[in-house]
Amino acid sequence: MARIDLGLLRPAQSDDLFHFTGRNGNRPDYVPEKIRNMSPQERLDAILGTQRLRGFRPFGTTQACICFSESPPDHLAHLIITRGFSPWGVVVDRVAVLEMGGGSVAYVPDAVYTYFRAGGLEHWAVRTGTDSVWLHEREWRLPIRGEGVNLVSVRAILIGDPEWRPSPVETGDWLNGETGERIPGPDGSPHTRPIEDLPSLWRNSQIWVWDASTNTVIKHAPGTLC
Repeated sequence: MARIDLGLLRPAQSDDLFHFTGRNGNRPDYVPEKIRNMSPQERLDAILGTQRLRGFRPFGTTQACICFSESPPDHLAHLIITRGFSPWGVVVDRVAVLEMGGGSVAYVPDAVYTYFRAGGLEHWAVRTGTDSVWLHEREWRLPIRGEGVNLVSVRAILIGDPEWRPSPVETGDWLNGETGERIPGPDGSPHTRPIEDLPSLWRNSQIWVWDASTNTVIKHAPGTLC
């Protein structure tokens, strides 16, 4: 099946949609306490280990969504430097989100927002006004059923520390720790142990490292930071 053609990109547009794992502000009480108390690095580590993005209700809505920000390079710098977003998360492209049923939200005045709410579509809109100033997020949302979506691949992984690595995960393979030989599976030997490696999303994706000295990202090819 052919991918959606979104036309030529303009300077204010980007194919990069960032799901940040850290930002300023409080998280709603209905987000599990364990997740609320995690650092941005810990949330990213959990995403990479489980290969899953979990979604929750955006403020003022009843529909759970996974949220992204469309950010050209200069706007990414604005979000991180000025708006306090943490440079940790995963990057996907617009077409992938559209094909899964997501899209960009509408930023509308209160009077228009009431129509979205009346139709049960408030998760597709964000109010604008003195008490609701979120245009800088350039938000996209992916409504979900259940707790989240599985990630087979991503465009890139964003990190704020070039030395950071995710926690190893079990690969499904086994090793005899005494001889170093791979074995088909647990054989009852006390020397048998599972083989661990960095998560496949980390090994198979570009890694974008935020460089605070230049306010840009340094892009590393898949497998080069393993």
